[in-house]
Amino acid sequence: MNHSTTGMNRRTLLKAISSIPLLTAAGPVRALNKSDVIVIGAGLSGLNAALLLESSGMNVTVLEGRNRIGGRVQSLRNIPGNPEVGGTAFGPGYARLVDAANKYGAELIDITPIIPYFFNRQINLQNQFISNDEWATSPLNPFPEQFKKLPPYGYYNILMGSINPLETTDAWVDPANAKFDISLHDWLKQMGQTDAAIELAYNTNPTHGMSAHDISALMAMQSASFGGMQRKLVANNPVKGYTAKGGNQSIPEAMANALKSEVILNTEIIGIRSNADGVEVHSSDGTIHRAQRVISSMPCTTLRRVKIDPVMTGKQELAVHTLQSQIINQLHLIAKTPYWEQDGMSPNMFTDSLAGMVIAEHKGDKPADVTSLTVWLRGDRAAWADQVDTQVAINAVVADLERLRPAAKGQLEVAGYKSWYRDPFSSGDWSIFAPGQVTAFASDIANPHGRLHFCGEHTAVSNRGMEGAMESGERAALEILSA
Repeated sequence: MNHSTTGMNRRTLLKAISSIPLLTAAGPVRALNKSDVIVIGAGLSGLNAALLLESSGMNVTVLEGRNRIGGRVQSLRNIPGNPEVGGTAFGPGYARLVDAANKYGAELIDITPIIPYFFNRQINLQNQFISNDEWATSPLNPFPEQFKKLPPYGYYNILMGSINPLETTDAWVDPANAKFDISLHDWLKQMGQTDAAIELAYNTNPTHGMSAHDISALMAMQSASFGGMQRKLVANNPVKGYTAKGGNQSIPEAMANALKSEVILNTEIIGIRSNADGVEVHSSDGTIHRAQRVISSMPCTTLRRVKIDPVMTGKQELAVHTLQSQIINQLHLIAKTPYWEQDGMSPNMFTDSLAGMVIAEHKGDKPADVTSLTVWLRGDRAAWADQVDTQVAINAVVADLERLRPAAKGQLEVAGYKSWYRDPFSSGDWSIFAPGQVTAFASDIANPHGRLHFCGEHTAVSNRGMEGAMESGERAALEILSA
């Protein structure tokens, strides 16, 4: 790190800062624990890094702020079928994840028989139900003539598959593609898409940001490239998708069980201090853990609240303080009766109303069995739900669903609710690279900061989601082993 001086001697300033106790208000230090490597976060990325380091003979301590294993992979085991609030499903092409499940004893379930149910959704726009047969000629259909038959929830993915200029999943960080680091909206407009098509196909239920204005076209292209690669990998495979028995959280739990030392839960990290001799990790209860190196899997939305000494600078500091995570909420419902049989429509819905997107979970004894319903609140809906009382948000969503589907009135039992923004250990879900941020710092975000290393899906280059998390943990472990 360059400790150059500007005005006041910066080396003197940092030395003075380092002499100030990091935990001035935390009370007496409770313990001093030593290991070769500390891994912060017991999600897929941190656990993968920890297991790889242990297999090379290192002593590893894993610290986790939550009271559970899994990070942003979380299964609701109080609901039939163990629906997911993070890390919903994955394909055979998730090689690292599948390998970890097999290696550490998490049983995988083939979900190929239920996949067709996922794509059959009832369209409701401007309070009008539109059947699949009516959609192609509906006045609310803004798509080009050759795409008129595609449902609103299918158009964007097909479009990206046909116009995506990236040939590989890692090309999004290639400087040669910097010209695409503009908003997805602006790029789609350049490609001839209308505002109406973008509004319906992306903004109605956005996967990143509040709208297509919030995400870099480069990140959207990389996501599309990853999805395309996964489809190619399963093209000749009879198995198209998996979940884990007991929920996908079973995979990180199995990984944690394979560690030589138990994960230390309920450990909120507030400070990381490193020098020539090693690293100290300070927790909110006053405990200090010491090691030669540290791997942090914390997303930028939480890492920016941690005091890091020496301070981060340049592009990496910019990344930590500006990279956001997706705001997304889920409401999980159990239907007392199959009301969709009464009104003759699919239990799945794609709407522009508060209810957003409703997906039936088919995790019973037979593929057709509906075990629960998941209401996905994205974009402005999620932002609104996070600004009001949770019960107010839940009641409003249920009321909207009952308004759209009168047969559901009185038939919906609330079984679970999750706001990722309100989760203090993530403050959102997956990362969002805004326009300009890919070229600004995507290639620098994962660089080691002295003895501090980084992993997490936001640092992955070639993969996304759970496989991206596994990729990043592997890279961080290899960095330490080669140091």
